[in-house]
Amino acid sequence: MFDFTKEEYERIKEKAMLNDELSKIFEMKIKGCSNTEIAYKLHLSDRTFDRRLRLLKKKIMRVI
Repeated sequence: MFDFTKEEYERIKEKAMLNDELSKIFEMKIKGCSNTEIAYKLHLSDRTFDRRLRLLKKKIMRVI
């Protein structure tokens, strides 16, 4: 799902108007971090992380 080039990442980040939290999630997913690892590092519960990830995917789908 998150296999983008640096240019694609920057374009998506800009056009989707990602907030800081979603930008961090997006960047960490691109780097190959697991969902559990990201949730832990951002101090999010698994359920909250899942909601944020769904929102991120929606925003990405709108711009690609």
